[in-house]
Amino acid sequence: MKTITKLRLLYPIWTVISIFSLLYAPTLSSESTLFKLGQLGQIIVQVFQIVVALLLYKLFMETDKEQASLIVIFGLLGVPFSLMAILIPEATHLAEVFWGLWLIPIGTLVIKSGMFPNWIGYFLYQGSLGYLGATISYFLIGVVPSYVDAFTIGELIWVLWITFIGAKELQN
Repeated sequence: MKTITKLRLLYPIWTVISIFSLLYAPTLSSESTLFKLGQLGQIIVQVFQIVVALLLYKLFMETDKEQASLIVIFGLLGVPFSLMAILIPEATHLAEVFWGLWLIPIGTLVIKSGMFPNWIGYFLYQGSLGYLGATISYFLIGVVPSYVDAFTIGELIWVLWITFIGAKELQN
C-alpha cells in the first residue's frame, strides 16, 4: 500500500496548489509576486499530475491494465494544454477535456477494484461531466455556468477520500 500512502501525501498538496494557482492567483495583477507564484504553482501542479497519473496506474494496473493505461494517457495529454494556459488562459478549456476524460477510467477502476466504495466511482463520472460540460459550454456559449462547474465536486470527493480514508487492502 505504499502507492496509497504516496497518493495520500500528494493529493492534498496538489489540490491546495491547484486552487491557489487556478482560482486565486489569476485575479491578481500580473505584476504581483503572488500572481507569479500562481504561475509557478501551475507548473508544479503539472509535475504532480504526471506523478499522480503514474501512481494511479500502479495502484490500478492489477485491476485492469487497459483502463489504468488510459489514466496515464489522458493525464499526460492534459499537461501541455495546462502549461499553455499559463500564457493563454483559454487553453484551460482544452486541458479540461483531458481532466474530464481521465476521471472516467479512474471512476471505472474505483468501481471494479473493490478498494473503494462504488459511489466514489459514480462521483468521478459526475466530475468528468463537469469538466467536459465546462469545455462544451465555453465553446458554445462563451461562458461556463456555475452549475456546470459544480459537477467537478465529484473529483474533490475522490481526493478527500484518498487523503483521509485511503483504500481497502485487497485479500489475495
